[in-house]
Amino acid sequence: MIWERTVPILVYHRIGEPAGDHVPTVTPESFERQLVWMAKRHYRVIGLAEVVEKLRRGAPIPPRHLVMTFDDGYEETATIAAPLLRRFEFPATVFVTPNEIGLPGFMTWEQVRAIGHEGIAIGSHTLHHTYLPLASEEAVELELVESKRVLEQELGQTVDWLSYPVGGYTPQAQAVAEAAGYRAACTTNRGVRRRNDDLFALRRIKMTERDQYPLSLWVKLSGYYDLFRRFEHPY
Repeated sequence: MIWERTVPILVYHRIGEPAGDHVPTVTPESFERQLVWMAKRHYRVIGLAEVVEKLRRGAPIPPRHLVMTFDDGYEETATIAAPLLRRFEFPATVFVTPNEIGLPGFMTWEQVRAIGHEGIAIGSHTLHHTYLPLASEEAVELELVESKRVLEQELGQTVDWLSYPVGGYTPQAQAVAEAAGYRAACTTNRGVRRRNDDLFALRRIKMTERDQYPLSLWVKLSGYYDLFRRFEHPY
């Protein structure tokens, strides 16, 4: 099999101090080191919109291009990650769960709106952070359609992007997402297709504290990281 280089789509969760929970966390110092490393090596951070447009046309994405995304909408995304991204002029997409906005540890609506005006795209992470493969057909419809509606109503802008919680999706979820008007949806390393060109199952690379080390970071940004990881069934 000939392996093709794919644009790295990175996914972060919490940028802050480790809290002793299950959330993948990158300390502010390590995150800043990663951004410095990318900038010094002339990586170009692009938005999901540019990647999706090129994938639709079958256009190549040059080396040293990457995408940055953040799941869950933790408060530190606004207070720590966003200022650093702004400093380096790196765009990103943040996926939030409407029913968690304003809860302790999560961004408020004011913070979501603020980062949305700073070059950060806001996407849906479903309505209740539901693992879709275990949800009924009716629940899947609610999670994807209603979360999009609520976000668009609160933010006053179109919400084009979706992230499946825990990366889990089904063919029905993909169909509902497309019908609801999303332009693309992100997963993790779930899926069975080797080429990362399914717009409603875009694989991402989870970033952790270990990626403060240059070799680990280089491998994840090489475009060939799929060679080193195991794929999971999407549901």
